[in-house]
Order: sequence, then C-alpha cells, then structure tokens
Amino acid sequence: MNSNYAELNDEQQHAVFHYQGPALVLAGAGSGKTRVITYRIVRLIRDYQIDPFLILAVTFTNKAAQEMKTRIQQLIPGEPSQKLFIGTFHSLGLKILKLHAEKLGYRVGFSIYDEADQKNLMKECFWDLKWDEKQIPLNTIRSYISAAKNDFKLPDAYEKIASGFLMEKASQAYKLYQKKLQQNNSMDFDDLILNVLILFKKFPEVLMQYQNRFQYLFVDEYQDINRSQYQLVQNLVHRHNNLYVVGDPDQSIYGWRGADIQNILQFEADFPGSCIFKLQKNYRSTRSIIQVAQSVIQNNIQRKSKDLFSMREIGEQVVYFQASDDKEEAKYIIQTIQNRINESRNFRHFAILYRTNAQSRVLEDALRRENIPYQIIGGLKFYDRKEIKDMLAYLRVVVNPSDSVSLKRIINVPIRGIGSSTVERLENQAQAQGESLFQVLCSAVETTTFPKKTLQAMDNFVSFLSMCQKIKDHEQPTDLFKIVLEKSGYLAALQAEDEIEAKMRIENLSELANSITDYEKNCKGKNESPTLEDYLNQVSIISEVDKLEDKRNSVVLMTLHNAKGLEFPIVFIAGFEEGLIPHSNSIKEDESVEEERRLCYVGITRAMDALYLTGCVCRSFYGSPVWKSASRFLTEIPSNFLKKEGISTSFLSTENGTYEIENHSQKSKIFDEDIPEVLFHIGEFVKHKTFGSGVIISLSGSQENLQVTVSFTGYGKKKLLARNANLQKIDSLIS
Repeated sequence: MNSNYAELNDEQQHAVFHYQGPALVLAGAGSGKTRVITYRIVRLIRDYQIDPFLILAVTFTNKAAQEMKTRIQQLIPGEPSQKLFIGTFHSLGLKILKLHAEKLGYRVGFSIYDEADQKNLMKECFWDLKWDEKQIPLNTIRSYISAAKNDFKLPDAYEKIASGFLMEKASQAYKLYQKKLQQNNSMDFDDLILNVLILFKKFPEVLMQYQNRFQYLFVDEYQDINRSQYQLVQNLVHRHNNLYVVGDPDQSIYGWRGADIQNILQFEADFPGSCIFKLQKNYRSTRSIIQVAQSVIQNNIQRKSKDLFSMREIGEQVVYFQASDDKEEAKYIIQTIQNRINESRNFRHFAILYRTNAQSRVLEDALRRENIPYQIIGGLKFYDRKEIKDMLAYLRVVVNPSDSVSLKRIINVPIRGIGSSTVERLENQAQAQGESLFQVLCSAVETTTFPKKTLQAMDNFVSFLSMCQKIKDHEQPTDLFKIVLEKSGYLAALQAEDEIEAKMRIENLSELANSITDYEKNCKGKNESPTLEDYLNQVSIISEVDKLEDKRNSVVLMTLHNAKGLEFPIVFIAGFEEGLIPHSNSIKEDESVEEERRLCYVGITRAMDALYLTGCVCRSFYGSPVWKSASRFLTEIPSNFLKKEGISTSFLSTENGTYEIENHSQKSKIFDEDIPEVLFHIGEFVKHKTFGSGVIISLSGSQENLQVTVSFTGYGKKKLLARNANLQKIDSLIS
C-alpha cells in the first residue's frame, strides 16, 4: 500500500487509484465516500500533476462541499486547493450565469427568488389570468412548473405534453411566470440549472469553454440528480469523458422532487467501459444497526447488489417502542435522553427524526417542559422571518431595481404613505408601459397624478433608494446594510413599538448583520472583494442542513429527508407506523413504497451507537384520534434483531402456528382452528357500510361467533359480529 494512502482500506484504495475514464463508486452508508473523492482529487493533483483548475466536484449541500474543501486543504495546503471548484449544482450554475446571463437577456445583479418570492410572483400571474386560488391550487401549479424545469422541459415543450385540467393550467402559468421573472431581472432556484442548459444550447462556444475548463468531473450523491442536472453533467463530460460519480441507489430518496434513480442504475449503459467500485465497509454504525438496515433494504428490487457490513462491534440491540399515543411516545424519547445524559452523553449526541414536520410539535412541547435545549432543522428558517426578508428585499432592490416583487414588499414598510391603491395604480401603469415598477415609481414623482402627500412619500423613498444604489459599490456590505436599516426608518419603527416581539426582531436583524460580517471575513481570507450582490446570491442558495450548528449542545430535530448525509451517536425515528413510515401518500405504488423503504434505510444508518424506533397505537390527526398499526418495515426485521418495549397490538406469527396478542402485561392465544376464513388483526383498518372507516382494537370469540370491536372515526367504538359486519379491509383511515 502506498504510504500516502495508508489510511484507506483496500476498497477505498482501488477506487482512489482510478485515473481516467468514467467510473461509478457504489458507496454504502458510512463507508467513507467523502474520503474517496477527496483522496482521488489529491491523487490527480499530486501524483498525476493535473492542474486543479481543470477539476470540478459537485455536491448536494454547501456543508458537504466545505467539508471536502477543508480535507483537501489539509492534504495539499496552499494554492492548489484554492484553484479547485467544489460546490453544489446550484452554486455552479450561479457561477456560470454571473458571467454569461447577459447573453440570455438578464442584467448584472439579477435576483434569485426563494419560495416566498416565487409564490408572490405566481399570485401576480393568477391575478393577470383572472384565476381563483380556491378553484386552482397555487402551490400545485408551482410544483408542476418546478417539476417541468427539473425535467428540462421549457414552456413550449411542456405545453405539448400538458394533459388534464391542472397540467394545462400549469402550462399557461409557466409561460407568464417565466416572462415575469425576466421582466424582474430575476431567476428562481430551478432556473440556476435550466438557464445554464439553455445557455449551452444557444451558445456552443460557451459550452466548449467549460468542457475545456472542467476536464475531470466528480459528482457526489449521483443517485439524487434530476434530469436537468443529468443533462448538465452530460454536457460537461462529453468532450473528455472523465466522469467520476459516487452514490448509493439504496439512499435515493428525492423522487418527489425529480431525482431519478435510473440515472445511477443505468450508469454503465450511459458510459460504456466504465469502472465499477464498491465500498461495503461501514465505519459509522454498530453491527446491530447495520443488520437492521440491511434486513429492510434488501426487500427492494430497484437496487444494485452490495453487502454492507459494519467494521465496529455488535453494540446495543436496536429498540422498538410502541406507545399508547404520541404524547407517551414523546415522553419515552425524552426520558431515554435524560437517562443517557447521565451516561456522560451530551445533548448534541441525540437526533430525533420523523417523516413529517407536523410530528415535531408534540416532541418540542415535551423537550421544552423538561428544559432540554434543541434545534429544529426545517422549521421557520432564519432567512424566512419577516424582518429578515424585509431587509433582504431592501438590499435586493438596491442591487436590482427591476426586482418588483422585492420592491412591493418594502414600498410601504415601514408605513410611509404609499398605500395599496397607489401601488396597484403604479403596477397597472408599469404593465401598460412595459416598464419595471421602479421605473414607473421614479417617473411618477415628476407628475401631479397622485395626491401631494403621496408624491412626497414616493419622492423620499426614491431618493433614499437612489442614494443607496449610488454608494453600493463604494461601501462594504455591512456598512451599507446599516445605512439601509437606519435611513429606511425600519429600525426606528421597531424601536418605537417597544414590545418583546419587536426586540426579538431587532436581535434577529443584529444576527443578519453578523452574517454579512462573517461573509466579509470569509472573502478576505480568500483574497476576494466582498460585494452585496455576491452576499445575496450566497444567502439564496443556503440549504437547511447547511445551517445545522454541529457544536451547539442541543438535541437535533429534523425530517428523515433533512437527515441525509448526517450522523449522530444516538438516533430516534419517531412515528414508525403505517401512514407515516411508509407515508400514506406512497403506499399505492410499488416504486413509491421502495422509495419510502430507502428513506427508512437512510434514517436507520444515521445512527452510530444506538437506535430507537418508536411508534404509537393512537396519534392525533387534525385534533381527532387516529388508530395506527406498526410499520410494515418492522415485519422485515428479524425479531431477534429487536428489543421490544411498550405495547404491541399486532398479531405476531409464531413457529407453532399460533398467533399472539401482546397488550401491556396481558397475553392471549388464538389457535388456527379458531380463526375464521377472513383473518382480522388488531390494528388493521376496515370500512363498514354504515359507520365508515375505523381500526380494529380488540377481538373476542372464535369462528362464527368471532366479535370485532372497531373504533370508527365518526361513530366511536362498535362491537360487531364478524360474519354479519361485512367489514372491508382498507390501507388507511385517511382517504
């Protein structure tokens, strides 16, 4: 073994020593994929004298990109590591568009719209199209348009395939939405990839420039790329064919946002002659955790065979706890954390994962009651808070006066006498004249078409913005932020409120100033000049996981999707029951169930030392109790792999042909000859002609006298004779 690569195992070393041509590294969870990418980049630079300028590494989070950069700088400090481009697909797209967007009709300083901005722009589209949001769901239209962009379908192409009421409406909105984005000199998040593809298609010389620039391309998490990202990769590698991708089909969990698992499954067909490497040694989790993970994921059909095994000790047995309700589930998790804190653990060692954000409320309540510090990833984002979005809107308008969405947000915040009727008149005028809202606002100041008081307010506002626009290139971003905060009257308005909420908003604005200062320091460390435009761009592409504070001593709460790529010593997966894991929206199609199983696998493999799977018999849903049964994935785990605690209200098959019901300390047996032809299980969902849907909560009697007690959603508990009830089994109580 080469001494320079002594810390690599045999599998990793084989993958690192690949030199040229396409290669696929199938990297199991916790098998050291980041180390492999890092060392191969170092090997290209150090052993093969490849210019770092020719190397591109694409990741899915800024956090992963930063980790990779840090490792490479440690191995080859100095200038070589500075010349590399390591970042997300969207940061790559942004870098290219900042240099070439003018070719597509954009001006310098274009804005990047976040989800709230996109929603506001879509509302404008609905207004222009005279659509009613009650009849046409705005968010559904937005999701259709996003899916079209991720699938590399432009408005004209999408129009040809649009079928059905909603798709046809989305096609109409798509054209208008893109037109308005361009008028506002703005792009949304999906455009950062889509517009690069348009640029490459219209200007082949630009594509050739980047094909020659990036001769060695690395893609991390290849199983998660969508069609647009796939096309971008294909464009870039076409000339030199040096593509090195790392991924795991078993961790493909973003199908709902356009990721296509076939991209990794068909890699050899896309790139004939490619080399395949497997990383199967897990260094993260104990053997017991990996056994549970493997027993679940091996039930999927769409996967590439690999045998992940742990290099660690057997460790603690995985625990499955079933509570009576979600409050008891939360109580159990909190008590377990408190008990383990006494074992010299810190709060940051614990993560609570769940399928939907709605599950966090009960958990948060329990944590607060016990004064346990926690941070929630995916709740109200810092950059989505009102005061933060207001100030970012001010800064955006300073950089990009054509950004009408941001301008409308702050034109009367704080209240300055430019009311909604005035704004509506200005908007109508802008649309009629084909100008931006800011252009019309500047012109209106010179007229007498508005009341004198309103004209004065508009004049003051325009003068203030014009002053900021003139000095923006001469002031440091932090100083400009302070000028905007004070001269806009925003800070004074908050101070005048003199309420606790206003004080909290001021503290948040102070934190925003810290964010800008940190950005400036980072630029100086890289010998770059900080600009307000660059800061706003960086804020726009921050993901939730990027904001996870690793060193903060607090329990982490997040969805299973957000947990991808992370690891924690002790993990709880809450809501391990049908309807959540797998989710009720995904149980009708085999492919969707397979993705839910992959999501379960991702959650399990986040755990390093201990894993708890928790669920409950009854969970509140919109204020009403809903009876639940244990997740089907639980039945895929051999019973000797699990330590069961709490209650279990499902029938369990046994070797001697009996069925057992476990309920607290009580046990009873029903033998095969006593079970009727239609076998009912406690916890199953059923439907009755009169009472509707419900869940079986107890069984008594046998054969023709078998009685079934069902808790119906609208009628409460009913005891029915099974042979007369004509109960129909269903998948879920939620239709």
